[in-house]
Amino acid sequence: MGTISEIDALKAVDDALAKIEDADTRDRILDWAFKKYSSSPLSININEDDSIDDAPVTKKKVAKKKAKSKTKGKAKSATTLSIVKDLNLKPSDKQTFIQFSELKKPSSNLQKCIVAVYYLNHELKLPNINIKHIYTCFKEAGWRLPADLANTLQYAASVNGWLDTSDSSDIKLSTHGDNLIEHDLPPKISNKKK
Repeated sequence: MGTISEIDALKAVDDALAKIEDADTRDRILDWAFKKYSSSPLSININEDDSIDDAPVTKKKVAKKKAKSKTKGKAKSATTLSIVKDLNLKPSDKQTFIQFSELKKPSSNLQKCIVAVYYLNHELKLPNINIKHIYTCFKEAGWRLPADLANTLQYAASVNGWLDTSDSSDIKLSTHGDNLIEHDLPPKISNKKK
């Protein structure tokens, strides 16, 4: 494969991203691309207003800051997490969620999310799983919540490929997620002597 000029690369990236309407999706793609292809870490100072310090001020940034200040009094609309009260995580005819999670021994918040989705899907046979179901599992198991559960789920989908979060009211496991639970958890302990 031949080399590509910087202009052609920028045009290809611009053409691809311009076709994606969802800003969050574009941000995830850019974050992934930066992490994969950057030769140096990103060093940006963020102040309390979430504005970038020590960066050149552009017309776009000024316009964005003006738009932000107009809506400053309005509250952001975020999903309020609450327990799903009719979700039975202790069914009498199946293993409980806590028993299942102790069997799988998830070690990270990402793995805990996958364990929760797997249990809800395969054991309880729920037709649609959303973030509130996963939140309920975290509360049931007494696990510390990640700072942003929705972002953790997105990360598990975009970086690890364990979930399909394209519909937030119907979170699904991918084949990679199924394989993680069925073949990789709990982690195998090596008995090799060095």
